[in-house]
Amino acid sequence: MRFLLVFDMDGTLIDSERSITRCLEESAGKLGYGLSDVSRYIGVLKLTQILVRSGVKEADLPLIMRQYVDCYLNTFELDTKPIVNSPTVLRELQKDNDLGILTLKNKGLTEEIVKRFFPGVHFKYIVGGDLPIENKVEGLKYILAESGRKPDQVYYIGDRASDVRSAMDAGTMAVWVSFGLGKKSDFDFEGDYEVANSFDDLLDLFSSRT
Repeated sequence: MRFLLVFDMDGTLIDSERSITRCLEESAGKLGYGLSDVSRYIGVLKLTQILVRSGVKEADLPLIMRQYVDCYLNTFELDTKPIVNSPTVLRELQKDNDLGILTLKNKGLTEEIVKRFFPGVHFKYIVGGDLPIENKVEGLKYILAESGRKPDQVYYIGDRASDVRSAMDAGTMAVWVSFGLGKKSDFDFEGDYEVANSFDDLLDLFSSRT
């Protein structure tokens, strides 16, 4: 069976925590805001939601986000890198499966990252938080509708417990990658999902199912 494998971005495809935190703190700092504890929300909330939760006024969000996008686009290669072996494994997986990305990151930023770090990898669907979607459940439902796939043919692969929960709530299959930003202790619910400790594990998992 040819599956649709949809990947989370931050912590799953790329190690980007330092870039996001640095640019967000720098951009908010220009308007006098001091941010803390940003990393726990990366990939869980939109950046605007993180800012509001940190006490940023709604009126200041557009300027901060413009500054953030400029910072990220111009400097992400300084401290962002693809997860070990991810480009190679993705090129193998796409031989027998369709690939997609669902992230709360801006789609334009996502496409730039894909261009830089994943040459030769084709993502049939790239859905970002500016679709607009409020959360990843909405994003997965959008992908299901666009693809015409049955839920058991779609896997959402992410590093947060919330990614697994989103897949369950949307009715798709789920894989938790243990090498990202999430922790096993974050799982406060039960359900069926696969676990991958590396990208090689993902290749083994899906090679046995096609």
